[in-house]
Amino acid sequence: MNTEQSRYTANSISRLELRNLLLQAFLPPPTQGRGGNQFPNVPVTSHEGRTYQFHSELISNKVVMVQFMSLDSQQHFPTLQHMAQVAYRLGEKLGKEVNIYSITTKPEADSVERLAEYAREHDLPSGWLLLRPTSGDSQAISDRFAKHLTRHHHHSGINTRMVHYGNGGVGIWGAFAVDADPDMALSRVSWLQPGKIARDEMKRAGPIALTRPDKDVNSNRDV
Repeated sequence: MNTEQSRYTANSISRLELRNLLLQAFLPPPTQGRGGNQFPNVPVTSHEGRTYQFHSELISNKVVMVQFMSLDSQQHFPTLQHMAQVAYRLGEKLGKEVNIYSITTKPEADSVERLAEYAREHDLPSGWLLLRPTSGDSQAISDRFAKHLTRHHHHSGINTRMVHYGNGGVGIWGAFAVDADPDMALSRVSWLQPGKIARDEMKRAGPIALTRPDKDVNSNRDV
């Protein structure tokens, strides 16, 4: 190997090491990466009456927000009202670049007809689906999403206080509180949308750093 070849090899190694360091610094933990991308491919029925295979048709290769709810709980904990603020801020991007799924935790009470009635009464926009799996499948889907939550946010049963967001094509996932500031929520999701061009300084992935003066008041409850 001549001197020029040796220099080229050394430069290549240095670049590879730098790339690995950058990946470690800016990508989420492994549980949020490609290795954690297996979701139950179970049937779920939307408020529109169509049945989907959850992973292959609703998650794979899509940017999504997913939250768990029940219609009976909306009077005391209006999670769907909070999601509506995010949905309407998405505008034309909803259903094209980002999809929202609200999964009932009580399929025995929330029939497809009841979900459809709620959607009509509240004028849910296209791109936001209310989904009804079986009772056991609700738990299985929730358990998969719980894998990327911190220990602080784990609890028994299905977590209805968090919105899970991610890119099913690359397997990167995060979460924020369902009642978090909707503009902050959209800023999180925007990092996962295709075609976003980074400008100016490189920004940190994930939650807002505690030392930042412009930290959102809700971010202490965000993942």
